Amino acid sequence: MAMSLVRGKYVVCKVNDPWSADVIADGAVLQRDGQIQEVGDYGELSRRHPEAPVIGSPNHIVMPGLVNDHFHTGLTPFQMGAPDLPLEMWSLSRVGTRLIDPYLDQLYGAVQMIETGTTTVQAIHSPPRGFGPLSMDIADKVVGAYQTSGMRVSYAPSIADQNSMVAGADGGEEDFASRLPDHLARRYRSLMAPSYMPVEEVMPILEEICRKYGNNQHERVQVTMAPSNVHRCTDELLVALKELAGRYSTGIHVHLQETVYQKLYGYKAWNKTPLQHLHELGFLGPEVTCGHSVWITDEDLEIMSATGTNICHNASSNLRLKSGIAPMGRILAAGVKVAIGSDEAGLNDDKDLFQEMRLVLKIHRVPGIELDPPTAFQVLQMATVNGAYASWFGDRIGTLEPGKRADMALLDLRNIERPYLDPEVPVVDALVHRGRGIDVDTVLVDGEVVLRDGQPTRFDKEALFEEIRGALDRSLSPQEEDRREVARLVEPHLRQFYRGTLPKDSQPFTVYNSRS
Repeated sequence: MAMSLVRGKYVVCKVNDPWSADVIADGAVLQRDGQIQEVGDYGELSRRHPEAPVIGSPNHIVMPGLVNDHFHTGLTPFQMGAPDLPLEMWSLSRVGTRLIDPYLDQLYGAVQMIETGTTTVQAIHSPPRGFGPLSMDIADKVVGAYQTSGMRVSYAPSIADQNSMVAGADGGEEDFASRLPDHLARRYRSLMAPSYMPVEEVMPILEEICRKYGNNQHERVQVTMAPSNVHRCTDELLVALKELAGRYSTGIHVHLQETVYQKLYGYKAWNKTPLQHLHELGFLGPEVTCGHSVWITDEDLEIMSATGTNICHNASSNLRLKSGIAPMGRILAAGVKVAIGSDEAGLNDDKDLFQEMRLVLKIHRVPGIELDPPTAFQVLQMATVNGAYASWFGDRIGTLEPGKRADMALLDLRNIERPYLDPEVPVVDALVHRGRGIDVDTVLVDGEVVLRDGQPTRFDKEALFEEIRGALDRSLSPQEEDRREVARLVEPHLRQFYRGTLPKDSQPFTVYNSRS
């Protein structure tokens, strides 16, 4: 039987509450065949199991593998030539980027995540604009990339059947298209139409995906239903996805009120917020995670709390795309469970959840002493236990306890402790305040070492990078040229569609400064 003893100066087992965690000094985790058997003192465990190979050292910290609960693409839009813009304009700019095989793209993302201690990802994937929303071929490529990497994946094919690019105070995609010159409207509609399939056609494909990858048929694979956003799905599609999730016992991940324009669309379409519309449909519940949730209201928060609905916080993406800052202090005070994700536009254009955790820790420190910001313990909980729950792996990962799967990251403590760190500083505080992705040198998933000495063990990283470069370092195809031209021609009309629609008297949850 495959056995190992994973050792560290500290073993962070699990977070208990906003101010404490179970941490074992000079500890170790004994795993056999991918399952944690014992957690305790290294000396005692090594005496009782002298045959177990030792991974780690007294210079390491051992922690649960991180969970990236909101991820789309490996190569970032910036890498592909799309500049940082407000989300609505950014989505259009991405239409003109080069096309990349999803297997290569997702495997590239897996490299970045494994190298920085992430062992599980919620892969919310959709083909580029102008292509069908999903197929078994695409599903096999996305899941296959993570099976190659060794990561754990919750595959969430992103589904929409309307308004996938445009929604605001003046309506949705068809309202916008009707304002375009006739020749441009035809080209725009032609570009967008293939992304939508009738509900009766898309559901059988999702059923096939669930039958192949759901119901715990693969230890490292789950399936999540992923309606792209409330305004991007008809009520018929939302209800069908909710029913399918119940039938196959999957989670649900939906983008929600990421921008103010999405919130304004809700008031126009339903005379209520998108979250309240979901509640009206009976859609919400403990299996539902709402990505972003930047523009939620007090009433939205009450509904989330009452229904057990969860949130995934994507702090750096929300900053880069000018979406805003989610009211995290209020969210936590309401008792809503929060996970975190890198989305497509992380702080350093990468997938480093240590950077993301540190941003979450610091950005919600508003002036005054009236509202408590997230603690380091809460932030680590978001990236482990809560992420495991939201990605539908909560029964097997997120903590280091007997019976759980052996998903772990080992960090070299030298950068964290040198030249001095007061011994009274809690280990979790030190980890979140000072730990970095570059400190990760070993990663295990199911007890298998998938990163050793900072290098992936299952595939040749440099060969992958060379293959990606070869696939993209080329002239645009005629199809890509046409897409780029459509995006360029539509851009000024889309900008005008949103101009002047922001509310002038909105009251923020938090205030960072004042003019007077």
